[in-house]
Formats: sequence, C-alpha cells, structure tokens
Amino acid sequence: MSDNQQQGLVYTYRASLMNRLYPLVKLAWVFIVAIGLFLYQSPISGAVMFVSVLLLAMIAGRIPVRQILGSSKIILMLGILLMVFHFFADPGEPLFKLGPLTITDNGLYQGPIFFFRLSVVVLASFVLIWTTDTRDLMVSLTKAGVPYRGAFAVFLALRFLPLIQREVDAVRAAHSIRGKSSSSGLTHRFKLWQRYIFTILINGLRKAETTATSLECRAFGLYPTRTYVKNVHFHPWDLLLIVGTVVLSTGLILAERAI
Repeated sequence: MSDNQQQGLVYTYRASLMNRLYPLVKLAWVFIVAIGLFLYQSPISGAVMFVSVLLLAMIAGRIPVRQILGSSKIILMLGILLMVFHFFADPGEPLFKLGPLTITDNGLYQGPIFFFRLSVVVLASFVLIWTTDTRDLMVSLTKAGVPYRGAFAVFLALRFLPLIQREVDAVRAAHSIRGKSSSSGLTHRFKLWQRYIFTILINGLRKAETTATSLECRAFGLYPTRTYVKNVHFHPWDLLLIVGTVVLSTGLILAERAI
C-alpha cells in the first residue's frame, strides 16, 4: 500500500474489531458522539472524548497514527483557528490584550470546547470511513428500510471522497513539477487552491454525468428491490460500542453538573 493510500480517506480491511462491527452501529456511534459533544459544557469532557475516539481508532481500529495525522491535520488547523477566534470573540472579563484585540476569560474557556466539537466529530467520521466498506454500509441501510436509491447515493458520496483527495494530490504534484510550489507566499498558495477547487469541480461534474449515464443505461431504479452478492449481518455484541459511548457521555455530563 502506498503512502497516499495509507494517509487517505480510504477503507482498508485490517482484521480489527472496528472492521467487524455492523456498519449502522458505527454510523449511530458517530451521531451519538456528535450529540454528546454539543451537550458538553466543559473542555475537559471534550478532551476525554477526543482521547477516547483516538484510542479507539488506534487500538480497536488498528489505524496508524501517521494516517490519522495525515488526514486530520487540515481539520485540526481549522479547529485551532476556530478556538483562537473564540478567544477574542466571546464576551467576558479581559485577561490579555494584543493590540486592538482582547482575550477574555470566557473565550479561553469556550475556545477549546469548539475545538473539540469540530475535531472529535471529524475524527469519528474518519474512523467510520477507514473501517467501513461502503458496500456493506449500503446493504445495511437498505436492510434498515432506506430505499436502495438513497443508500446508493450515500455509497457514491463516500466513494468519491478518496477520488477527490487523489485528484488534489495529482494537481499539487503537477504544480510542483512546473515549479509552482505550494510552499511559497500566502497569496500564491491561495491562487493555487483556487485552481485546485476549479479542477476538482470540473472533474466532479464529469464523474457525476458519467455515473448518471451509466445508471440510466443499466436501468437502475427500475425494480423496487435489489439483491446483493455480499450480505452483512448484525450481532448483538456490536451494540457494546454504542452502550459504552452512551455510558461515557452520560458520565461526563453528570460530572459536569456535579461540579
């Protein structure tokens, strides 16, 4: 496996516990994690959940730290920017002054909360992508009563994510070969990202048109039901992931209220 595949948003079977879990259980786990993060009122709770999801990814998912950092660094940077913004934007008692800007006590408290909300939700979503075959997720959605057209739309969305990342890497490599390195000034890097977005948009429209034509030629959606070569099965012990997350989130919320 190449380094780009190891660091990308690509499903890889590693014979791990997370790989064997029922796809809908992992999807529900992501929603439970997100709900808990928006109920937390302390950055400590967000930090605990961040560490929990990270350990789950490395131990239960056997995902290398290099892959986690390689795929999450942009989101972590956005989370840090969001945290710094709240340092100055939230009202409260002034603590420090940096020119015309003032850091408040409430901003120092709320900033990490928003950082963990963004970072943990994205990290949990990445764990779902890394450990779940999109075909298995589509089959499990149809078993849950979702029309197979809607399930296939989810399949396509997850299928295109690694393709988009590969296109970005290809465009970046092409610019580097031509001497237009992204390590130059901010203005030049902004122009490069404009080119990336334009290229990705055009290629995305082409893929969407090709996929739509292919589905129409194969009469996709003609019959109310479909059969699948590979089936997925639910096991009651899969619910331990959800139960454990609910217990952890409830304990964190009760601990916050008790303080």
